Amino acid sequence: MIDRKYLEEFAYFGDRIYMDCSCLGMQPERTRRAAEEYLLRFSDSLGRDPEIFGSEIRRRGKEALGRLVGGEPEDIFFTMNTTWGNNFLAKGLPLEAGSQVLVSGGDFPSVYMPWTASQGEGVELVALPSENGVVAAEDLIAAMTERTRVVSVSLAQSTSGYVTDIRKLGRACRERGILLSVDAVQAAGRIPIDVEEMGIDVLSASSYKGLLGVMGAAFCWCRKEVMEQVTPPYLCGNIEQDYELPLGLFDGEEIRLGIPAYAHRAARMETGTMNLMGIYTMTKSVEMLLEIGIEKVAEQIREVETCFRERLKEADLDIRLLGSDDPDTWGGSVSFLYDLSRKDRLEQALSEAGIFVTVRDYLRVSFHYYNTKEQAERLAAVLEQALGRRQGR
Repeated sequence: MIDRKYLEEFAYFGDRIYMDCSCLGMQPERTRRAAEEYLLRFSDSLGRDPEIFGSEIRRRGKEALGRLVGGEPEDIFFTMNTTWGNNFLAKGLPLEAGSQVLVSGGDFPSVYMPWTASQGEGVELVALPSENGVVAAEDLIAAMTERTRVVSVSLAQSTSGYVTDIRKLGRACRERGILLSVDAVQAAGRIPIDVEEMGIDVLSASSYKGLLGVMGAAFCWCRKEVMEQVTPPYLCGNIEQDYELPLGLFDGEEIRLGIPAYAHRAARMETGTMNLMGIYTMTKSVEMLLEIGIEKVAEQIREVETCFRERLKEADLDIRLLGSDDPDTWGGSVSFLYDLSRKDRLEQALSEAGIFVTVRDYLRVSFHYYNTKEQAERLAAVLEQALGRRQGR
């Protein structure tokens, strides 16, 4: 059971039902207060360097995220979004012509698009076709060849909600010397992650979905042995401290700049001004999730998802579920195709019921720890009214 005090973090949402964290997560009350606290501290620092408290914000954030994903804080760096992390290897890892990269054709574009430019350098990009929104770990393993260098995949699929067996995929990659890059934005904060146990080499996630943070703040974890192979795309503050900078030379002296050595581990990727407010608020939410326990969060989500799936089955709606019916592939999101002629009616019914889900050419429901079985049953009743049963039943 989730302690009631953690449910009260979202009391401001009232009687409405929010089941759309795969699109945008709600912020707990403590995180909302943290944003105000940061702005006050920032405005009070005018005339001083806001980095006075920035170093502490970054340290605390990395420690929390390290606990969240089972990695060392020194191997974590902050980014703007998940897409930045998904581009990390594609832009910085040297691959020889003829090398092969495997991706899922049914994945979110930011997972495979970064590799499309590499084809101009002779890299072969292989996109495996999905079936019902699924490309299983077994499919990716079967497609591996002696030329495969990288596999890039989502831990949990954005559209279908399918959770990839990353442990199996990670073992296969490790045995073959293949790097595994994982987009965890739909999984982080909702299911347990252990980068070491799963055999992941690079993992990235934004904070504004399951981590219950804000837009513009994300993180990337990279195994230190892999980080040493990656060339940073930007340079300034991320070089070794003994590098001689040509500061104060304004009188026409000849300037010679040597080749810098990159900073140690993930610090080589950190340069320029960071979104400290975003990092600060993300950390507040992550610390709360750790306080609850990700295992408890995942258990609550699984109970609600199971209830919802059972209720959908009983209703026998005129829909086609995406993903898999194997509970081991469930991660808190349920997606299905429906009769698009009923879209307006569906949106109106959801609006009148005060229920928030994703309605596109498919419908996606995404649960977090604050959702209950009662809410899932209420949603199922609305869907039954708006979509109707299968024809002939």
